[in-house]
Order: sequence, then structure tokens, then C-alpha cells
Amino acid sequence: MNKDANILRENGGIKLTEEWAKSLLKRMGYVKRRACSKAKIDVEHFEELKRIFFMYTTNIVSMDEIPPQLVINFDQTAINYVPTPSWTMEKEGAKRVEMMGIDDKRQITAVFGASLSGDFLPLQLVYEGKTTRCLPTYSFPSTWNITYSANHWSNEETMNEYMEMVIFPYIRKIKEDLKLPDEQGALLIFDNFKAQCTSTILTLLDSHNINVALIPANCTDRLQPLDLSINKPAKDFLRKQFESWYAKQVCSQLDEGNQSEGVDLRLSTMKPLGAEWMVAFHSHIKKNSDMVRNGFKEAGIFDCL
Repeated sequence: MNKDANILRENGGIKLTEEWAKSLLKRMGYVKRRACSKAKIDVEHFEELKRIFFMYTTNIVSMDEIPPQLVINFDQTAINYVPTPSWTMEKEGAKRVEMMGIDDKRQITAVFGASLSGDFLPLQLVYEGKTTRCLPTYSFPSTWNITYSANHWSNEETMNEYMEMVIFPYIRKIKEDLKLPDEQGALLIFDNFKAQCTSTILTLLDSHNINVALIPANCTDRLQPLDLSINKPAKDFLRKQFESWYAKQVCSQLDEGNQSEGVDLRLSTMKPLGAEWMVAFHSHIKKNSDMVRNGFKEAGIFDCL
């Protein structure tokens, strides 16, 4: 309007259509792509970031003579209360395929921790709520940290709890088992996530002689051990548990002739069930420590150290 009103459509200028926009974008080199939440690092840049990350990690472990049991990785992952798959069976040619629970977005956050030696640490589970009333009525292992936040996401407060109730007790136990001095150093490997990289958290770790190696941004799919070995198997395990339970509920309703009621997926039902399945999963991984070590191997950290 201010610089050249003649190019406006109403003044006989350019007609801005969808085809014109697509043609312009194509001439500019743009193509239609599915969006993703993580930016990909080009190979050359990634190799340099990996080299620096490995060099720093190796130097810390070497200088402080840190044993594999005290090289610890942790990671957060979102867990659905209703872990349904995205496919189902329907008659051929059906134009609309609906699946119960597929749009259920209710979640908790699970924090997994593991050591280079293959040990799977106690879990932290973060539920959504403002008081302890949001927690499930379930008897969790005493070493677990069961907490909550307004949106079930990890924050500085929940991460402080995780350090005090999971990481520090585990490190103390390892030092006792290996007869190591109190001043023995340890190494924590985790993402560059702001809730766990605050000055408060980093100062707390430093006060316990714990070094930190941050996984480079946008490299977690290749350098985060738990992301490579545990997170997906956890969701697969929980989905199978849910499917088995759901099938039994359907069969029971069919036998009783009241299938029209539908399966009860309320939080009061799903919370204790999910808790039971998480405990079963933790026990499963504890018995299969190779799964933990494979994550460190795939990330290259195992061979690096």
C-alpha cells in the first residue's frame, strides 16, 4: 500500500492464488515434507559434535577414575495411560475407521536411569496434579520416586527430587559396595533440557562430586543411550500389557452379555494398572541388563570408555 499499490490485485496487479504460491515455493527450492520436532544435524557437523562429546566424557572418566557403575545416563519419556497402537482391523473399503482410545492424550512422565555396567535404576514417575491426591493408590517399591507437577512434565523441583531420592542413594550404595571413598567422582550423562540444567541442579551435583556430560542438542536420537535401548521397549511392553488387559475386559463383558457398557478407561482404573505394569517392566529390564548396555554400545559410549 505504501510502496507500490499497483502490484495489488484490486489495482490490476498480481493475483495471489494457491497455485502461484506453490509455484513460487517450488522455484525457491521448497518441497512438501512432514514436520518433525527435532532438527537433524548434518553428518559432518554431527561427527564433530560426537568427537567433542566423546573426548570430554573420556577425559572425565579417566581423570577421576570413574568405574562403569558410576557412569550414569538418565532420560525422560512420556507414557500414555491408554497405550493403543495407531492401527486396527476394519472391513475393506470402509471410509471411516474409528478406534477407541486412539485420541486419549492422558500421560505421565517416566524418568529412566541406567549405568554403563548395565544396572537399571529405580524410576521416577511424574503424575499430573497439584497435590498427592493425583497419585495412584498403589504400593510402589520404596526406592522409587513418585511425584507430581501441574502438567506432569519434569521441572527443576521434580529433578531435584530425582537427584535426592534416586541418583544420590544409588551412588552411595555403589561406593559402599565397591569400598570407594566418599570423595569418589561420578558422571551423569543427560540431555541439554533446561529443567535439569539450572544453576541449582548443577551446583547440587557439583557438591556431590558428580560431573556432567551434556548430550549435544538435536543428537539424542543417536547419542542418548536410553533413547536407543529402553524408551521404545518400555512403550511396547506397556502397550502389550494394556492390550492383554483390554481383551480380557471385552471377553468378560461378552460372556456376561453387557458389552454395550464399554471398557472402563477412567483414571481411577488406569492409574493403578499403569503403576503395576511399570513395576513389571522395571523388573523385566533388571533381568535383561544387556538391553541397557546395548544402548551405551549403540551410542558409541561403551566403546569410547
